[in-house]
Amino acid sequence: MKRIPSTVYQYGIGWDKIIHYSESHHQPFYSEKLIYQFIAQTRKQFDKGLIKEWRFKLYRLSAAMLVDVYNTGQYAWQVHHANPNGHLTSENERIFEAFQAHLVQTGKQEGTRSLYGTVSRQFLTYWQDILNVSCHNLNFKDIHSGISSISQSYQPTSMRTVLSGLRRFLSFIWMSGETASDLSVTVPGSGCRKVAVVPTLSVDEEKKLLQSIDRSTQRSKRNYAMILLAIRTGLRQSDIINLKLTEIDWRNNAINIIQKKNGRALSLPLLPDVGNALADYILYARPISNEPYIFLKIIPPFTKLTDCYSVSRHALDKAGLRQEAGQYKGFHIFRHSVASRMLQGETPLSVISNTLGHGSMESSKMYLTTDSEHLKVCALTLEGIEVSKEAML
Repeated sequence: MKRIPSTVYQYGIGWDKIIHYSESHHQPFYSEKLIYQFIAQTRKQFDKGLIKEWRFKLYRLSAAMLVDVYNTGQYAWQVHHANPNGHLTSENERIFEAFQAHLVQTGKQEGTRSLYGTVSRQFLTYWQDILNVSCHNLNFKDIHSGISSISQSYQPTSMRTVLSGLRRFLSFIWMSGETASDLSVTVPGSGCRKVAVVPTLSVDEEKKLLQSIDRSTQRSKRNYAMILLAIRTGLRQSDIINLKLTEIDWRNNAINIIQKKNGRALSLPLLPDVGNALADYILYARPISNEPYIFLKIIPPFTKLTDCYSVSRHALDKAGLRQEAGQYKGFHIFRHSVASRMLQGETPLSVISNTLGHGSMESSKMYLTTDSEHLKVCALTLEGIEVSKEAML
């Protein structure tokens, strides 16, 4: 049975992950034992909340396909294509589809639509299957019991975004006449009071990371260029994998893009070392392809990358950085590090916000937690609130 390109493309994400895993274990050939180790590892990552359920399932299915093809020479594709909304009632599926159409009409980007779609589907499923209640009969308690249940699937620091999606969904179904009142006002502003310290790399750690990449292969030249670009500019992962050849202004040493997340224009300087790394990859390692994107997969079909996580994780592991359990290894750590250095250099928040392409300066305030030296200046002394020895007893 012939599969559409998008189907093969999705499984290619999983196969790329397996290739990286095999390479990290110095195994250049197929190993069924290693495949099952890979599945066990991804299961642990999913259980700890380090990867989403859809990604875990994709990796597991991609691995299962390799095992079947190796052992039997064929694979039954058709058994693994389920409609994610198939469990919803026709009424709830109608509401879900209407919400998705609303997000498109209001100009929400693909990533936001996907996230809000997942959140709305999870709550619809909870109300339908657990509470056995329709949207029209929802009340305050139903909203909060749903939040309590769904929060088990997310890291505490992710709940702010989840609640934002729920608030948008509840506001939509009220305006659409699906609920008797606007229940979005009952959603708390944040699901986590804890202010997490943003993970960063020190200057020495960045040097160690870059020096650990040998740059002698197609993959390593590509990965070095991607990581250096992130370290020097703070570009988001989505903007790096969507970076096009035409967006590099070599004559004026500039990078000019439209940000994937918010659709805003962003112009950054093309620093000499970044330009050299990009040129080295484009001229000597990038596969011959009509794709407009700079960073491509190294195995056919030579399409653009869909994710950067395996690139940063593999590089950090090789450099021996961030090896403690639960430590974040995604590309966003490079973005955090850029903001941290700018703060330490007393760069105004407004400049940091513009450099990172934030829509609001409020988004840059999270990086204040990284500037330990200046935070120490803000610490209050105990002068004036002394207590006697007797009071301590």
